[in-house]
Amino acid sequence: MTYNEAIDYIMSRRKFQKSSSHERIARLLELLGSPEKELKFVHIAGTNGKGSVSTALSFIFKKAGYRVGLFTSPFIVEFGERIQVNNTYISHGDISSLTALIKEKTDLMESEDLYPTVFEVTTALAFLYFAKEDCDIVFLEAGIGGEHDSTNVIPAPLECIFTSISLDHTEMLGDTVEKIAAEKSGIIKEGSTVISYPDKGESFGYIAQKDEAVAVIRAKCMKTGCSFYMPETDKLTLIKSDIHGSVFIYDGLNITTSLCGAHQIANIITAVVSAKQLCRKGFDISDNDIISGIASFKIPGRMETVSVSPLVILDGGHNEGCMKALCNMIKAYLSDKKITLLMSFMKDKDYASSLGLIAPLCENIVFTQTDFLRGETPEALKESAAPFGGNIFCERGSSDAYKKALSLTDKDGALIVAGSFYLVSEIRKFFK
Repeated sequence: MTYNEAIDYIMSRRKFQKSSSHERIARLLELLGSPEKELKFVHIAGTNGKGSVSTALSFIFKKAGYRVGLFTSPFIVEFGERIQVNNTYISHGDISSLTALIKEKTDLMESEDLYPTVFEVTTALAFLYFAKEDCDIVFLEAGIGGEHDSTNVIPAPLECIFTSISLDHTEMLGDTVEKIAAEKSGIIKEGSTVISYPDKGESFGYIAQKDEAVAVIRAKCMKTGCSFYMPETDKLTLIKSDIHGSVFIYDGLNITTSLCGAHQIANIITAVVSAKQLCRKGFDISDNDIISGIASFKIPGRMETVSVSPLVILDGGHNEGCMKALCNMIKAYLSDKKITLLMSFMKDKDYASSLGLIAPLCENIVFTQTDFLRGETPEALKESAAPFGGNIFCERGSSDAYKKALSLTDKDGALIVAGSFYLVSEIRKFFK
């Protein structure tokens, strides 16, 4: 099986199944020799910020000399971005050979009327690779939800981390923060330590974890006997924050990050609390490992500056929580600039709420449609944005849309690409 054949096979799997994911992923992993049982995990769930927290931790632990697995989604650069060891993408050769092995097992499962999905096959591929690479620790990002997510097939993780929880995938997870938090807290297992994104911090510019979510997580901790920890914002002192990142002190550590946005400060101090608690589980992590790891890590497509003249920022955030963070960034750092927005959304997203937040901040908006089945039409997005003013344009292809948006951007203005990781991935190719 070639690399292209492997990717085609993975992406040809069903996207979703109504029946239990755990039955399928458990059976697939059993046929593969249960590689997940050879690994130590930190399981990360939440609506926003999972990639930032897990990637920060992977850099910290790599800096400390550990062999580190990282499983995230979606990808911006290439498929292998989702499965990394020591911040290096899984090779095309490993994808080919391991996927061929998985296909043998899924063919057998289909004779049992079990049909693993794209995400289940990708999860199995990651576990096989991490076991093959003899990882000391794996930072495992949940897909959608928690309790019923295929990643929750793992034994009790060392830690469960909950990033910011808000409304998203409501048709699957529930229509309130409490319901969504309950589904996500399903990853908590007896013997794990639990870490949450901070429940205070508006004075620093980020949206804190909602009380309803914290209450649900704490209740699950009490039920399972798990210890609960959260960053203490009275230990946080902000020194500097701008479009190029932030400098701050947390718990005595002088931290510099190139990640833009106040919400990334909250994500990073969540990772710091996690790293310090993992020291109690036998890992040797120094303060310098934490400081150096955070200073060295970047993550594509999360308020990423890819050009300074003109200023071009890519942000794949695709729900209301992400849009609030993006709007806060614009107000804090770009209030003196005319903003041109290039945007697309998936049809199943509440884009009307997001547009209500960001459209009033923009001089020009260009809507387009990604090469993806669930992409909303530019015309539907224009209709939704029309009440908020601004100059609105529609372009079908992402390339033409980018050229149009760039032509509307003053040399002293800013072009922001947002609303969809699929669009960000397509536009980012222009900056290789």
